[in-house]
Amino acid sequence: MNPDTQFSKERVEMLCDGIFAIAMTLLVLELKVPELPRPVTGDALWHTLAEHRMGFFAYFLSFMLAGSFWIQHHVQFHYLSHATRLIAILNLVFLMFVSLLPFSTSVFATYGSKATVIYFGNQLVLALLLAGHWWLARRTGLLRQVNDVKQRRFAVMVWAFPVLFGILFAAALYDPESAGLAMLPGALGIVAVRKLADRRARAALTP
Repeated sequence: MNPDTQFSKERVEMLCDGIFAIAMTLLVLELKVPELPRPVTGDALWHTLAEHRMGFFAYFLSFMLAGSFWIQHHVQFHYLSHATRLIAILNLVFLMFVSLLPFSTSVFATYGSKATVIYFGNQLVLALLLAGHWWLARRTGLLRQVNDVKQRRFAVMVWAFPVLFGILFAAALYDPESAGLAMLPGALGIVAVRKLADRRARAALTP
């Protein structure tokens, strides 16, 4: 066996699943139960919870984005024929920034728009590393030869995320407030790109 192919793809995936599970679980620990004098009224409780709405928003956003990155990683390894030392090392770097998600989320929840550079910087690095995974796999011939609609669509989407987070990161550097406002249009743009990629992939494979 080639020494570079002795890495188990399944073990790399297991490590990834474990890190994602821990990181996504740690996100909820930032949501603290408010301490109020007893007895507490319903109005007081809801008012206090509303004051922590940024924390709930940061948790929801980060959990959904982490889930998206996990899905992308899962799809990539589905098309990967085997893992190599370089893939394993790149995956470790990727997981290092996955484990950083609870911290960047906490900073974002605490400081709001002032921390968008840190928050979107974390997301941008994750998106770039996933795209790097895909580029390396294609360049070194590690991808299984499956020429289907899903693979063609994924090949487009894996580069759409770095573009999106690159724009949000640049916006955060220039105007932190605008980065937060650009998240919804950015998400809609991703949906539009996905539909366009799907339509083109189907057209390319239609005899």
